[in-house]
Amino acid sequence: MNTKKQSKKINQNVLVVCIALLIILIVYAVVAVVNFFKQPAKTVLIKNGELINYEEVVGYVIRNEEIIDTSEYDGVIKTEVEDMTRVSKGAEIISYVSKLENQILEQINELDNKIENAINSQQTIYTNDVKSIDAEIEVLIYNNVRENNNLTLINEYKKNLNNQIQKKAKIVGELSPSGSELKELIEERASYEAILNDSEKTLTAPNAGLVSYRVDNYENILTYDSFSELTSDYLDNLKIGLNQVVPIDSNKVKIIDNFECYIAVPMESKEASEVTLNSTVYLRFANTGDELISSTIEYISKEEGKTLIIFKIKTNVEELSKYRKIGLDVVWWRSTGLKVNKDVISYTSVPVNTNADSGEQIMSNSGEVIDTIKLPTVNVKKTYYTNEVWIKILRETEDYVIIDNYSDAELRELGISDEDIEKRSTVKMYDELLIM
Repeated sequence: MNTKKQSKKINQNVLVVCIALLIILIVYAVVAVVNFFKQPAKTVLIKNGELINYEEVVGYVIRNEEIIDTSEYDGVIKTEVEDMTRVSKGAEIISYVSKLENQILEQINELDNKIENAINSQQTIYTNDVKSIDAEIEVLIYNNVRENNNLTLINEYKKNLNNQIQKKAKIVGELSPSGSELKELIEERASYEAILNDSEKTLTAPNAGLVSYRVDNYENILTYDSFSELTSDYLDNLKIGLNQVVPIDSNKVKIIDNFECYIAVPMESKEASEVTLNSTVYLRFANTGDELISSTIEYISKEEGKTLIIFKIKTNVEELSKYRKIGLDVVWWRSTGLKVNKDVISYTSVPVNTNADSGEQIMSNSGEVIDTIKLPTVNVKKTYYTNEVWIKILRETEDYVIIDNYSDAELRELGISDEDIEKRSTVKMYDELLIM
């Protein structure tokens, strides 16, 4: 009887074990199925990239420029150099002639015809000088002017031809009897020439630089001497269109120093409040694309909630001479390296024991012993496991960071033990990082 009971109990135990195993197998199968269909962990690859910390701002261009006084110059503009042309000191910029020039030229042409007719009617035997001039005139007419399509050369030949004709007329006039018609015509022509020459005035450059007809009347307001008087509010209130080209004024001209200019920029950022004089900062303009223009900080004015900074540049000056108010980027820094999204960064508490150099405990500023330190960390995905890696952040923006591995010396300085340093992992290009 006891044997039957024992056998029954054994069978019950076996059944319980089987049921338990079956439940375990079912649970395992469910977990396996769930894991199979579960969404894989999101990862990103470490790649080389660039981070740039810049600020979009509005700047006001300040130049060394001098408006030339043209109040004494009247008449018709005969010649002028083009806008944005470099000239040397004393170079001719604009030549003015009398408004009566056309009438005077017509009178001179009429006299030339009369003089020619008078010469042809003369029976005088001319000197070799006159014959030589006739030969030169013939060469100019038949060899140089005829069938020549170069307007510049034709104008030069025409001027030379007129000079030869005038020279011949003077010689013939001297050979003519006093008071003759020819001599009177020549003298009359000379008087008209004198009037024409006296009426022509030339405007010259007072200094070497860039000729510009774009005068906006801020030339004597925004100057190098006005830095200390400028404020952000004053500049913001100037009635100047942003990125608008200053129109050409046909009645005004100025000379611009094309070697350097300044840009006054009101700013509100933390970086702007921390910069120092003479430091180098890079600027980016609409016309320079990705190219950064080096500048130095020449003036800083701390204001309530703002900082007015004046940058000095020596590149892109000619292009900026067309504008007074421009949009630009102030680039505080630009860095390249291993670039990752901030979503992969977490922080790990790492034990700190002693300073590797002195053997002393690491103390906080308040005098407390530091037991742990938090290090930026990423998780590198491997085939069957993940590696936790300490990294240092070199540069960061709102969404991205440039990272690198700590050196052994850097970790020892932080108080990390040699044992932990020895067994740590590192990151490299194209490692796959888990998004936290």
